[in-house]
Formats: sequence, structure tokens, C-alpha cells
Amino acid sequence: MQKHRLYIKKLIIPNAELLIENSKAHYLKQVLRLKKNNLITIFDGSGHEYQAEIKELLKNKVLVITGSSKFFEHEAKRKICIGQSLIKKEKMDMLLQKTTELGVNQISPLISEYTVVKLKERRLDNKIEHWEKIIQSACEQSERNILPTLDDPETIEKFILDSPKENYRLILEPGASMTINDINPMDKNIDALIGPEGGFSDSEIKLASKEGFLSVSMGPRILRAETAAITAIAILQSQWGDLGADFRTRKR
Repeated sequence: MQKHRLYIKKLIIPNAELLIENSKAHYLKQVLRLKKNNLITIFDGSGHEYQAEIKELLKNKVLVITGSSKFFEHEAKRKICIGQSLIKKEKMDMLLQKTTELGVNQISPLISEYTVVKLKERRLDNKIEHWEKIIQSACEQSERNILPTLDDPETIEKFILDSPKENYRLILEPGASMTINDINPMDKNIDALIGPEGGFSDSEIKLASKEGFLSVSMGPRILRAETAAITAIAILQSQWGDLGADFRTRKR
């Protein structure tokens, strides 16, 4: 039987009634067409996931009864953060979705010199809410119980200067002599800086290098920004993250 997973943006209390409203209720009733007594899996981003039973279908609302926590996802030992220069809407949406599925821990949208996307302040809250929904949906699909952190957009200079010196810090640059496969982050957290469609400016590369970022390439091909981000996270997770872990003892 297919397991329906749903992110709930409020603290879930075990063994209690919970009212699911608005778009989430519509999804359960009209899209999944679930009925009374059907079971769903819910999580609130704290790491716990719960089985819940539908008790009543109301107008724009669904009443469920939560069970006890049936699985807890521990935080990853190594944190991976990407500083992603803003790219066009559909590409940014796909990047957020796929890097979340691959297990990135933090996403920082950046405004860089060659960024073509302009964020209007009056629409910023709507844009962030849109991105959050993509991340939530990706966690539902990929069975992640801990959502990655989504930062407010900031300048690339601020990201570079604020990046913790103790982290292993990378900047993806096609002209670099070292590839991402050549690095060895040991046990450090990783910050990866990824450019927009037009790449980084010389001054941005110079600042990153001055602050200790290591320039690495993705090999002989020039990848689109969204492809570079997805590929980088896949390599990092495969080489040094949880994609290389043995999950045979993992139970849900």
C-alpha cells in the first residue's frame, strides 16, 4: 500500500487530535481522495514521524488522531550548505527540489554580480513561501523528516565573509585545475558556492579565494547552474555524506 506523507507546519502532539486545514486538507480530500479511517504519515520537521488516522472529513478541514512517534531521523553528522546564486524561476525550483531530495542541510539564495533574477522586496515573502513549499514537498517525497534550512536571500559577499572558517569551503569554477573529486573535507562541514547562469565575476572569485574558498571544477564539461548544484551535492553525499551509508538497519 502506498504511504502518504504530509508535512505539518506546527508541532505534532502524539496521541492527540490534530486539525489539518486549507491546502493540506484539500490535498488529502480532493487529490488523494482519502476517506475516514485511512492512515497517513505526518511529520513537523523535528525529526519525528507519526502515523495518523483520519477521523472526520470537514469543509476545508480534516481531523486526524496522531499515534506515537514511529521513526526518528537523526541529524546528519556532516552538514552541507550551498550558497546558490539566484537563477530563473523554473530552474531555481528544480534546484531546491533535487538538492533537498539529495539531503542538503542549508540553502542560501544569493545575489551576485551576474544574477539576472531581480527580487522585488514587496514580493519577497511570497517568493520565500513558494520556495518553502517546494522544500516541504521534496521532504515528503524523499522521506526526510528534517527540513533543510532556507536562508533569506543575501549578497554573495556577505555569504563569503560569514561562512565559518572551520568549514571546508568550495567555489565551483569551470576553470579550476582541481575537480570536486580531488578534495578531502575530512570531518568538516561543507559550504559550496555555486554561481548563476553567467558564472562568477573575477572580483567574486578573488574575494572567495582570499577568504579561503577552494576553487574546484565539475570536470571537462560546462554545466548549467542547476545541473552543477545537483551534481555537486550528489558527489559530496556519495563520497563523504549519507548516500554512502549502509541503511539496512534503518527502520520506519
